[in-house]
Amino acid sequence: MIAGSFGLKDRKEDVESDANTPVAPTVAQPSSIHLPTYANRYTDIPRLNRLKFIAKVCPKLRVPALELAINHVKTTYNVKLYDELYKTLSAAIDKKKAQMDMDEAASTSKGNASQAGYIKKGPVPYDAYWVEDNTMESTLLQQELDAELNYKKANSGSAKVRRILEEIGDYHLKSHNLKMAVKYYGRARQYCTNSDNVINMFRNLIRVSIYMANWWHVLTYIEDAKKYAFGFDNLSQKVPPRLNCAAGLANMGLKIYKTAAHCFLLIPFDRYDFDNIVAPEDVSYYAGLCALATLDQEMLDLGFINSEGFRPFFQLSPQVLSLLTTFHAGDLDHCLLLLHQIEDHVRLDYYLAPHVDTLFDMIKVRIQKKRVPKVPPAAKTTQRLKIINERTKSSHEMN
Repeated sequence: MIAGSFGLKDRKEDVESDANTPVAPTVAQPSSIHLPTYANRYTDIPRLNRLKFIAKVCPKLRVPALELAINHVKTTYNVKLYDELYKTLSAAIDKKKAQMDMDEAASTSKGNASQAGYIKKGPVPYDAYWVEDNTMESTLLQQELDAELNYKKANSGSAKVRRILEEIGDYHLKSHNLKMAVKYYGRARQYCTNSDNVINMFRNLIRVSIYMANWWHVLTYIEDAKKYAFGFDNLSQKVPPRLNCAAGLANMGLKIYKTAAHCFLLIPFDRYDFDNIVAPEDVSYYAGLCALATLDQEMLDLGFINSEGFRPFFQLSPQVLSLLTTFHAGDLDHCLLLLHQIEDHVRLDYYLAPHVDTLFDMIKVRIQKKRVPKVPPAAKTTQRLKIINERTKSSHEMN
């Protein structure tokens, strides 16, 4: 048995992600996004978080985003969220229907008419049967898992106890009880029987801490996992690169943008496995904007634009590579145009949106500084001599 503890009791109380995520500005005109395809990039809680966020910041996509979220929440045990989403959807449809009724006389286009017909149908019926059945299934499963845990502790070895603790953690994650999920994933530590078990435990804790936006916890777990991995030859090279996306996300969440850019840059495309939380297409946006806001010209050139390892990410989002290359080449007007073109898209991103204003301001300041022509040293010297001569001349005239 691999024993040990990493101070879970000493950590601050967890706070869920909705409380930690700043409110982003409303997106009036969303980018051309096919919402079902976009949502299918992600799974579980990340999909729900992103759809809820889009519904919150983009009125044009509110109804379809809520409908997709309701369909997905029915794959979980989160009855409370189902009720909240259904009430929000009903209110959004009622509001839109009232607005369209007021404008019905003016709505003569085919697109508006078909949308009005769709809205008037109202939301899908409330699924009371699913609520009752799901609540009963969830309660029975929890009782079964608790009983099995007690039995395993009394009659089985560490490996079986660890597995049931992970199953209970999975159950609480599916119920969106994130604090309890952290508790049970953490308790599995003392029952780990090999190094792979320990690394999987850390990855579970990192994943849930990301869902809760507890960024300092994420960085602490990453550091603990790396320290543990460095004790094994087979893990020291394999584990740290797989944690770079989580480290980049945490540093970006903490507004440490330069460090975030470096972390994203070190993500290995061929071993990338955080795609259920952050799609590969997202990585290039996160890395590109953080880099453009903070890194110097040389690092942008060598570290990003000409990076063979990061190029596959740019191929999924070529606009970001164009943004970096136009800035590096000094085509500043085109750079500003590209920045404007991606703005609505990045404002829809759950993790990036709270930082868009800050990052865009930092980038625009850099562009403005780049526009100002630099005075060569010889010209500066001449200017200083001219000022000295004028002051000397003025002093003689006064005497």
